Amino acid sequence: MQERHHRRRPLERPVRERLSSVLAELFDGEAGLRFGSDVAGIDAVARIHGRDLCLHVTPSSRPGAIDDAATQLREVMESADPIADVAVVVPYMTRAGMQTARERGLDWIDLAGNAQLFGEHYYVHVRGRPDVMRPRGRPSSPFAPKSSRVSRALLLDPSRWWRQSDLAASTGLDDSLVSRVVRRLDEERLLERDGRRLRPRDPDLLLDAWDDDYDFAQHEIVPGHLSGSSTALTEQLHVRLHDVGIEHAFTGLPAAWLIDEYARFRLCSVYVHGDPHSAADAIGLRQNERGANVQLVAPNDEGVFAGGALRQRIPCVAPVQVYLDLRHLPERAEDAATQLRGRLWRRG
Repeated sequence: MQERHHRRRPLERPVRERLSSVLAELFDGEAGLRFGSDVAGIDAVARIHGRDLCLHVTPSSRPGAIDDAATQLREVMESADPIADVAVVVPYMTRAGMQTARERGLDWIDLAGNAQLFGEHYYVHVRGRPDVMRPRGRPSSPFAPKSSRVSRALLLDPSRWWRQSDLAASTGLDDSLVSRVVRRLDEERLLERDGRRLRPRDPDLLLDAWDDDYDFAQHEIVPGHLSGSSTALTEQLHVRLHDVGIEHAFTGLPAAWLIDEYARFRLCSVYVHGDPHSAADAIGLRQNERGANVQLVAPNDEGVFAGGALRQRIPCVAPVQVYLDLRHLPERAEDAATQLRGRLWRRG
């Protein structure tokens, strides 16, 4: 491998010790490990079955950090001699980080002992081990309910260059919160800059990072039953909510149908302004989780309605929000999410 003269900062002792332990367990004590390297981007080298495994350690498994690591390691991967492999090491590999690594063709190990490695003389696939390096306390997420308004605005028009003051005006957030959220997105390598202006470095990476934190169950959801199904039920539900003056916007499978005409469905999910229990009473919804074909959803932040539009004369939340919700819903929602994802940036 081609040598470089600049070195990365030495790894902290707890990381060195944990990495040594993980490699010993993954390879039955047969992985010789040395720390430090003259090769750019390499923090440690393991010797496995006569072949070097060059390791790049990064403090986050967010999609932006994994993509950044892949970019840094691309030159190493292309110029490495035939007896060297490369992998990224993270504290704990998230679902979104795993997806990004797979898309970038990057092997990985986490300090919990999970791994995905494709070597010439070995194959390692370990999943399900819990995070053992989680720090005390948890930094605020840029995708917390209110904070996520920033990412939503960026993804509604991913090619637009924004100033932070414009984001504050568009989202209704104060300047200090927008500044904190933008700083966190920057730290996670999810933004690109042009002077004081910013936009998503890659909208797919930003959406994946948000999806990793998103939890549909954190909204207040009132399940119930109305007669009807699929598009007929959607139209009936829209008329009932409209007639009693309840502002609303559909999401999930009915929105996927209205946006993309994807698959018939049974469950109608709709966001409502105000108390969802009062809305249920107002439209005659029989509240019962068993056999429910309707979900009235009070959002944990009003930002979910941003970017919504009429689709076939029925209000729906923005496609980005629909995608996030589909990822957490039953029936054919996952397939609908996949189809919608392929068209998100063309449809805004």
